[in-house]
Amino acid sequence: MIENLSIRQATFEDINFIIETIIEADKSSTDKISICNIFSLTKDEYKELLRNILLSGFENNEFSLKGFLIIKNKSNKFGALCSWVEGIDGIANNIISSNLILSFINRERLNNIKENMHLANSLSLDREQNVIQFEYGYVIENQRRKKIFTTLIVESIRKHFNSGHQAKVQTILYRDNYKSFLAFEKLGFKVKAERKNEDSDIYKIFSYNSKVLMELDKEQAKELVKTPLELIINGSYL
Repeated sequence: MIENLSIRQATFEDINFIIETIIEADKSSTDKISICNIFSLTKDEYKELLRNILLSGFENNEFSLKGFLIIKNKSNKFGALCSWVEGIDGIANNIISSNLILSFINRERLNNIKENMHLANSLSLDREQNVIQFEYGYVIENQRRKKIFTTLIVESIRKHFNSGHQAKVQTILYRDNYKSFLAFEKLGFKVKAERKNEDSDIYKIFSYNSKVLMELDKEQAKELVKTPLELIINGSYL
């Protein structure tokens, strides 16, 4: 674990790091960016799209700048993770995020994406309303295996519990993204649902062909946030 770390909510000054976080989390240690593949965007075009979306200020969704916690020391940012409470404003994340993308994307990009959307939807999993959700977790490469991602998960749950929303917690990720999968599993998250597509065309869009929904129930989440972070980091929690 790195000494003298601090954790805070992302602000507009962090927007470049949050854009990097979203893209690197989507790539999951591969070279594929799903939104770029679906809409035939270059990486630079996607970065500009993300900048516009993040600056729009919409909250309680996967593109909410305020939803990200950043972990850093005095001068360097090491990682970030987004969380929100699904449907707390009465609108599902997938509706908000889809509308944000469509609001800022060039309309010409929407032509001939029917097949791509069909492939994308084949791995879609439903998020449960009023449940704490995770998306887009990332730690810079030279600072991995130092429990930074674990710290972000725990502190994100603690943030929601301290704000009065005590609920179970879910995340959707690639099953074969082993590092992230194991990080959640070690904290007690269990696989509750899975979508898999055996069609080789799925790799035109995604890095892997299987996504899972993992869940930590409310009582386990309560115990987790009550446990000193040092014990969790040192492997003494479970």
